[in-house]
This record gives sequence, C-alpha cells and structure tokens, in this order.
Amino acid sequence: MAILITAKNLKKSYGKGKNTVHALGPIDFTVVEGSFTIILGKSGSGKSTLLNLLSGLDSPTDGTLVVAGESLNKLKSGKLAKYRAKIGLIFQFYNLLPNLSTLENVMISSWLKGISVSKQDATSLLKQFGLEHRINSNIKTLSGGEKQRVAICRSLINKPAILFCDEPTGALDTANGQIVKDILVKLNKEGMTIVMVTHNEEFIPMADKIITMKDGIIESMNTQISK
Repeated sequence: MAILITAKNLKKSYGKGKNTVHALGPIDFTVVEGSFTIILGKSGSGKSTLLNLLSGLDSPTDGTLVVAGESLNKLKSGKLAKYRAKIGLIFQFYNLLPNLSTLENVMISSWLKGISVSKQDATSLLKQFGLEHRINSNIKTLSGGEKQRVAICRSLINKPAILFCDEPTGALDTANGQIVKDILVKLNKEGMTIVMVTHNEEFIPMADKIITMKDGIIESMNTQISK
C-alpha cells in the first residue's frame, strides 16, 4: 500500500528563548493509504498538537511532514487552505451553524472553499447516514448523535483523501457513540484513510496502527495485522 503520511523528526514548540515550550517531538511515523490509525494519549500528551499539524491547522517548528503528497512544513497559508479543502475533519463538538438547516450545514464548508457541490450529492450523503427525515430541519432541533452524523457528512462531501477525527464520540452517549463507531468502520472498509485522536481505548480493536503518546513523544507504536 502507498504511504499517505510521513513524519520525520517532527517538532512543535511555542514561544521563544527562556519561554519556549516544547509541545511535540521529535517524532517519526508513517500512515499507509486505506488504514485506520489511532493516536492515544492522556490530556497534555501532544496528540491534539499532532492532529493540528496533520490537518494543516498549525505548522511544524522543525522536521518534515508530508501528507497526501503535500509538504506541509513548506506550504504558505494560502496553499495550506487549499490542502485543508482536500481533507475531512471531525471534531468532538460539532461546529455546526445553528441558524441553518441540516442540508445547508453539510454544503456550507464547500461553498466557503469555492468548491461546487450539488444539493443532490449532499442529500444522498445524508440519506446514507439515516438523516433523510432531517434534511430540511433546523440544526438546533437535532439530537447530539444526529448532529455528529451531520458533521461527518460535512467532512465527506468533498470526497477527502483522509479523514482526521478528534474525539468524535467524546460528547455522545453510549448508543450514539456506537453509531458513529460503526460509521467510521464502514468508511474505512470502503477504503477511507482515517487518523483518529482519542483517549478512549475502546477504539483499539478498530485500528490497524496504534500510536501511544506521552509528554509530546511517541511512547509506543503497534501494528495490528487483523482487526
């Protein structure tokens, strides 16, 4: 399988001189196309900092980071924005716009990125995730589980090369959390590359690779042959 992500000697620091805080690194790892990678760690371990670098929301201080053929450590802000248009992002909190409908929330990120997406494509995606009865509903009327499914649809509408997830079930109850887990497993089986940050070890059986972080570095890295 092709390597989709390569990190070499990757580091992230904040501040200068005596006030420098070393948040991440050095770390080295790869992610292959079509795999499911989980980044585990407690709060403060560096896992969210790493996800921010991978998704282009922040830039490395040092090292090399190549994702889907793009050297993120060399991209300027304009090209980073174009890179972010190629990936999918799911957060713990849904980041949906409260005064828009379900359908509009799925489509708006594409509109803002200047990407043409048809209403038919967005509707079809919502139907796949069991939200056909909510297409025209105001987003404020949806349950937490429904909102997270809308957020997943929004992340998939541009047909991303990679799906990055930050604690995607963290704000959900057990039943809705299981629905989201099942969706992610299905997407991965269909060929989607998924990289997830979590502190929840229940996700481990789903993963091809488990990266455990502590104090900004990789404490362990394990590959599972079969899930």
